[in-house]
Amino acid sequence: MARSPAPWPDAWQREYLDTIRRVVSAHPDAAQYADRLAILSNGFQLYWEGLQKGQDRSLFEVHCAEIRWYAECLMGAGFRGEEDTHALRCQYEGLFHHAATSLLAQFPFLDPNAVHRAEADHLAECYKRIDAPLLPIYLEPFSLNQIERIKQRWYDLRYARVDLWRRLGGGQSPQVQHPAPAPSQVKASQEHPDYLLAQRSLAQLQAHIWAVGASPPDYYRSAVANQIDGHKRRFQSRIEAENQERRLPRAILQTEQISFLLGALLETARSSTESSPGGADGNTAPTGLDSGAEGGDGHGRE
Repeated sequence: MARSPAPWPDAWQREYLDTIRRVVSAHPDAAQYADRLAILSNGFQLYWEGLQKGQDRSLFEVHCAEIRWYAECLMGAGFRGEEDTHALRCQYEGLFHHAATSLLAQFPFLDPNAVHRAEADHLAECYKRIDAPLLPIYLEPFSLNQIERIKQRWYDLRYARVDLWRRLGGGQSPQVQHPAPAPSQVKASQEHPDYLLAQRSLAQLQAHIWAVGASPPDYYRSAVANQIDGHKRRFQSRIEAENQERRLPRAILQTEQISFLLGALLETARSSTESSPGGADGNTAPTGLDSGAEGGDGHGRE
């Protein structure tokens, strides 16, 4: 955390560390206690590097619930041996090989080299996490039933990979077979559409593994639900504010139009009053007959 500090207030950082400390302190009699702490320390670096950090309090509470979940699993699970570690590595190799093979069968136009590079990159990350198994899905081997359920979920969501393929351009890029890249070509190969499709598809396999291999506790589900509700409220508030901003110019224009009409009506009424027989001061305008009465002969003649 010191090498890659979180954009959190100091109080939040202390709260996060206290969450870990409480879990560790609650299992003083766990077998291989020092080894578990070493796994927590080594595995935390990989976990921390991929953590999405921010000033959102609800997201911070999700992180606290998540690290509590991971630490509780680590401190409470059976401590695996070398045979279990080897079995777990073989299982991940089998799952990713199965996914990559089915991906090439589903999209036969893909460059096999790009697909296998994506497979190798995912497996390299898995190996590092298996060696420092802070995350629950790397703590112990899967059962045969779990392996089959993961493969079934991968098959069931094959149409989601079609949507992903379309979002990435629908296979419109030129199909060229590429040899294994030199170091200077690695970045370019990772931006190739075939590699991107394979990489993101295999990332979905991780979600299937999580769904089958680790069931989150209620406090984690609650934290995630609170975060989602908070996002919905903020989104709704933003939409309402935008709608008000869009309505404001129209309201101003309508107000100006009404003011103009009221002003015109007032001016019309004033003009009508001033030109009426009574006049503005209540006196009648002189007529020819009155003039004759004053200066004529009494018969209306001058």
